[in-house]
Amino acid sequence: MARLSLPSPAEVGRFALIAGLTALAYALAGWLSLKLAAYVAHVVAAIWLAAGIGAMASLRFGAAGVVGVLLGSLAVNSLNLPLEDAFRFALGAAAGAWIMGTLPRYLQPFSRTLDYVSSVAKFALVAAPLGCAVSALTGVLSLHFFGSLSADMLLRGLWVWWLGDLLGVYLIAPVLLTASRWDLLPTNKGARLEGLVLVLGMMALTLVMMEYVEPLRPAEIVLFVMMPAVLWAALRFSVTGASLAIFLAAIIVMGVAVVSYGGITSATTPRDVFALQISMMTMALGGLFVSAALSERRYSEMRLDMLANHDPLTGLPNRSYFQDFLGHALARAQRDKSQVSLLFIDLDRFKHINDSQGHEVGDQVLRVVANRLDEQLRADDFVARLGGDEFAVILTHPPASRAAGRVARKLTQALVESFKLGSRRYAIGASIGISVYPDDALDANTLLRQADLAMYQAKQRRSGFEYFSTELNTVAQQQLSLENGLRQALERNELALVYQPKVDLASGRVVGLEALIRWLPRSGNIVGPEQFIPVAEETGLIVPVGRWVVRTACEQWIAWRDAGLNPPPVAVNLSPRQLSDARLIEDVDTILKETGMDPAHLQLEVTESAAMDNPARTFGILDALRQRVLHVYIDDFGTGYSNLGQLKRMPIDALKIDKSFVDDVLTGSDDAEIVNAIIRLAHSLSLRVVAEGVESVEQLEFLRQNGCDEIQGYVVSKPQAPGKISELFAVTFTF
Repeated sequence: MARLSLPSPAEVGRFALIAGLTALAYALAGWLSLKLAAYVAHVVAAIWLAAGIGAMASLRFGAAGVVGVLLGSLAVNSLNLPLEDAFRFALGAAAGAWIMGTLPRYLQPFSRTLDYVSSVAKFALVAAPLGCAVSALTGVLSLHFFGSLSADMLLRGLWVWWLGDLLGVYLIAPVLLTASRWDLLPTNKGARLEGLVLVLGMMALTLVMMEYVEPLRPAEIVLFVMMPAVLWAALRFSVTGASLAIFLAAIIVMGVAVVSYGGITSATTPRDVFALQISMMTMALGGLFVSAALSERRYSEMRLDMLANHDPLTGLPNRSYFQDFLGHALARAQRDKSQVSLLFIDLDRFKHINDSQGHEVGDQVLRVVANRLDEQLRADDFVARLGGDEFAVILTHPPASRAAGRVARKLTQALVESFKLGSRRYAIGASIGISVYPDDALDANTLLRQADLAMYQAKQRRSGFEYFSTELNTVAQQQLSLENGLRQALERNELALVYQPKVDLASGRVVGLEALIRWLPRSGNIVGPEQFIPVAEETGLIVPVGRWVVRTACEQWIAWRDAGLNPPPVAVNLSPRQLSDARLIEDVDTILKETGMDPAHLQLEVTESAAMDNPARTFGILDALRQRVLHVYIDDFGTGYSNLGQLKRMPIDALKIDKSFVDDVLTGSDDAEIVNAIIRLAHSLSLRVVAEGVESVEQLEFLRQNGCDEIQGYVVSKPQAPGKISELFAVTFTF
């Protein structure tokens, strides 16, 4: 037998809060309606604004809203009626609200924001009239049977009550229900000015009519001033704008009624009351239906635009949209004197998967690729599917930037990671060709053709990505200039090392330094490592540059030691190209011998992706380094594709958590879990853990609580010159 589950305290609290706020809003709206417009026996209001509160609350919050209506109605009616009558009125109001909130759920499809014609019709022509009829019938019959309303007033009271409730629903409920669609309102300066003109026009025309038209009735203002204004708002400002205009029109008309006649009282003729109610209902329904029709048309246009300009399989822009966007991007780049890089992407091994596993699996692979491309790019980058397994990316960036190369490298790394579909795991790569405006071409078609040629070159060389190359290609010239300058930098002693400390979280002491290279040309324009390191890697200059880094770091450590400063171990980075260099071990041995460096105080950092390029060879090199008592760290851990078996066999001393995970460790639950998992994994393998890029005390505290051993980042110190960094050797940090 199923057990009855009780609501949690949080659910009870939320229910009580909604019911209480609804009751308060209902009571205030009802009190205002009675003050402004009492008609039959000073009880029935010609405009019962509270009914709109009840309809909205029941639609949005269900039972909690209905209970709030019951309490609010009881509170406001008990001010003028005996408690028994007030309770009967409250039951009728709650029953009517329940009908208005429940019936639309059985009239699906239904949109609570009233942005479809069918939804407006179901709410305004079915649910609202029925709900208001139940409320009016309950209230009027209660008054009649208990002697408060005579038989000759019964029909008029029922009519006024029903129209008053219905009018309150039409005036209040739409503006509250459509509040979540403020995004549909135009936000440009012209639209705001137009809205202001509309509001001022409504008020000005009303004042003019009150001044020069006699006798003036509120119904005439609705028909001749408010109705056109509401239709204007419906045509120009969507369903939300129309709802606001209806609400504002109601306020103006009721203000006129109060100022001119002292309200809608028993002295007001039934004809005037009826005319006002019908005119305002006509205004509200007209505005709602027109705005819903226009919203529905706007949605249809958006869907058609989506179908025309987007790939139905991946949801990315299609070739047509891509060509239009590229044309606009080139025109904008010409005005702004910026560059546009076009990345043409063709998947590797996709045809094999498509042919062997079928088109259904192939389609799933394309979706995975599209998602990965979209995740890796910035919000202002543009990615499209051109057809088949071809994709394209458009990047706009400042002149002389190597952004395209960095993005291409990031995309290839993201796409090469394996993924699981069903019970099988798949791996796919990509070849990327890059062309640059205005260096390679000035028009979209030529730029695309050159990127396509570069992609084929990358596929042939299996290099991942290639720039389009011509004799006048600016990118090639810049690379050649950097290459020549880097060769001269080694000869002219233009390279320098700065050091960033690594701090032990348990003791607060500096337990290590990372040596970071900087290029200081004689021209005075500092060249960042993100510019020259990729060039050095591509040209092979990274081998002599890396050799210089190891030697310089060892010599500096010896100088600190000889000065009696007790320096901590120093770490240098080994690039993928260095790991593949056959002379690496020999070079390290030579440097250790010539400098007199203690091997136990030299740490070598290898990125996870570099270590996994050729695991068998890498493990042999790392093992040889470990035999020389050097300490080996895996850098940027979490961004590569090592598995647990490989990690267990890898001869290393520590893992360094990549900065990308540390950045969002406080805001992203996924990153926090990843960092925590890396720490636990490392400790289970008896490895130390270093977190890179720690920039705040809050990040530091999170890492400390989760057992991280060391940190490195701006929260401790930026990279410093040797003379500055030595001041931190004896410092104990307290965070």
